[in-house]
Amino acid sequence: MVTDVAVALRVDTVAKLNLLIGELARTTGVEMAVVVVTSLDGQSVEEYAAKLFQRWGIGKAAQDNGLLLLWATSDRRVRLEVGYGLEDTLPDGKAGAILDTYIIPRFKAGQFDEGVLAGVDAIVRALGKQPVALVSSRSPAYDSTSDRGGVFGFGLGSFVLGLVGATTVGVGSLAGLRRWRRFRRRRCPQCRTRMRRLDEAEDDASLEVGQRAEERVGSVDYDVWACPSCSHRVTLRYPKWLTGYGQCPYCLNHTKSSTETVVERATVHGAGSARVVEQCAFCNYHTEYTKVLPRIERNTSSSGSSSGGSSSFGGGSSGGGGASRGY
Repeated sequence: MVTDVAVALRVDTVAKLNLLIGELARTTGVEMAVVVVTSLDGQSVEEYAAKLFQRWGIGKAAQDNGLLLLWATSDRRVRLEVGYGLEDTLPDGKAGAILDTYIIPRFKAGQFDEGVLAGVDAIVRALGKQPVALVSSRSPAYDSTSDRGGVFGFGLGSFVLGLVGATTVGVGSLAGLRRWRRFRRRRCPQCRTRMRRLDEAEDDASLEVGQRAEERVGSVDYDVWACPSCSHRVTLRYPKWLTGYGQCPYCLNHTKSSTETVVERATVHGAGSARVVEQCAFCNYHTEYTKVLPRIERNTSSSGSSSGGSSSFGGGSSGGGGASRGY
């Protein structure tokens, strides 16, 4: 389903996308949403996508096989958010490579309709096990499946089957899977030697000042893996949920906090207002502005089509997997 709030796509493009998405649902059961908004409202594209994914429940609840392609036109950010059940088929590295190969080059050339169509087509082919030509992802992914040996000597597929075979696969099991994927042993992409994960004191020396600030405020956690053979290092980024920090528009680190104080409450008769104060824990960014609080609708169940028919999805979840790009 396509929801183009920003009215950035041509009518024929939306029709073609809906055909692709519909065929994907019919042949694989995967539920996909393509959402185009004007602004992220001060949030990072990761935060916005995660909240939208969870609010709409994209994907089947029992399978978590949902996908969200989010494009914020004014913020010039694109995010492919991947449901839990598809992270083995579409890991972060592959999701990023699809963005880098099919969407971002066209967006930089101003070919937005072509970029979204090419990206969705590549995603559909990848999920259908068809060959998809990809450039190398520009950033490492925490769930790359290149090292199939894993911590216990078997692959991710075997680990998932083990979980499915248990009596109950709940939130704790999913959290355990994510932890396993993060801390499993890795091979150096240069020489294939087993890498070592540095401890906090060691990895701080390998991080940029802004990255250390993100760790200090708790918005992002970083892991640095070092190769004992060729000294190659890989830095992996793990954004945290619901930390209260967004991306600073000046330094671009996730160290911006925002506090909102209601000045006048919105009612069914009129809009309200709130005073917003934003400041960065890393740079000198500080701003204050008044935010309009929209009038409360008497009947929210008939609020129109701007929400994109979110009730049509099956209640799936996202574990934060996927990839984001700017252009």
